[in-house]
This record gives sequence, structure tokens and C-alpha cells, in this order.
Amino acid sequence: MRAAGTLGSLRLRVSDGHEPDRGALMVSPDLIDRALGRFLVLGQAMRRDAETLPVSVAQSAVLARLRAGPKTVGELAAAEGVRAPSMTQIINRMEEAGWVTRSEGPVRGRTVQITKAGLAVAVEVRQQRTARLARRFEGLSADDLAVLEAVLPVLDRMFGAPLSY
Repeated sequence: MRAAGTLGSLRLRVSDGHEPDRGALMVSPDLIDRALGRFLVLGQAMRRDAETLPVSVAQSAVLARLRAGPKTVGELAAAEGVRAPSMTQIINRMEEAGWVTRSEGPVRGRTVQITKAGLAVAVEVRQQRTARLARRFEGLSADDLAVLEAVLPVLDRMFGAPLSY
């Protein structure tokens, strides 16, 4: 969704770039600024938490995607928002670690699949991330948890469906 700015507020644009109806929701720059600050802190916290995991953030995401089935390097690159050569480097390191294998055949069209060792790492990472997030939930009230539960569908609409780890 793109936003067009004015000094006092932003009028939301629909995803096809057209202006919405006159009754469109106006979003204050303050709300956007406060949300951005929280999203940045969230990203920093996730990166800090990932520093002690046995895989990088990118490798973890690839393992999670491969749990759903084999994918080409191109599919993985597109899903992660990186170029194919960058994904190839990630896959090469994962292959050296024994976490993934590639199908036989011509380079283009070969698929990458998770190995038993890769699955074990993916499960370990999932368990560690779940435990860390559970610790962050400690001390939250029932009301806090209800609000968190209510905001999840909003985040899905903003950023897309969650990745299954």
C-alpha cells in the first residue's frame, strides 16, 4: 500500500495506486512514525536473538521454507527478497554444512531440499525462538495478550501471511 502525504495526515492509496473514496481512512504521520519505531526495535530484537542460533537469519528462513518442500534457488531468492546469486551463496554454505542438497540435472531448474540434518537444525532453531519469545511474554497481562492476539491479523494484512517455522 502506498501513502500520499500532506502536512497533517496521509491519505491511504489502494494497492493498485488509485486514490480511495473520499471517506478513506486518514493516517497520521505520528502513527506511522510510532509504528516504524516499534518495527525497527522488533527487527533489532529478532536479530540480537538470532546471534546465538546455529544458523544465520537467512539460513533459518531458507530452512523454514524448505520444510514445506523443495524449491528452486530462484523461488527462494524471490521469497526472501534477494538476488539469485546471493541465495546461491547461502545455499552453498548450507550444502557444505549438510543441511540441504540439490537435485541432479541442469543448473537452472534444480531444486534445493532440506536434509535430515537440516530438519534437525530447523527444529532446534524453532524451539529456541519459541522459548525466547515465550520469555518475552512473561509478565504480560491477560489484556496485553488479548491485544497482541487481536493485532496479529492486522500485521498479516500489512506484511503478508506468516512464515511457518
